Amino acid sequence: MENAVALFVSAVGVALGAFVAVEPARAAQIWGSERLKNLAPQHRASFLLWFRAFGIVLCLGAALVALESR
Repeated sequence: MENAVALFVSAVGVALGAFVAVEPARAAQIWGSERLKNLAPQHRASFLLWFRAFGIVLCLGAALVALESR
């Protein structure tokens, strides 16, 4: 039972991480809309770059949890 829950949570993490890594602007609009709107244009690119890095780390971390729970 624990493995099934860990795999489900990992699958959700991988899906969210992949979404954020592929579409950081859309993900930022969904989860941080006010912050993205208030940023100056020169800071917006940096914010989206760090948001993409967060998505990659989330995806890889969730994949590692899935591999460990096998």
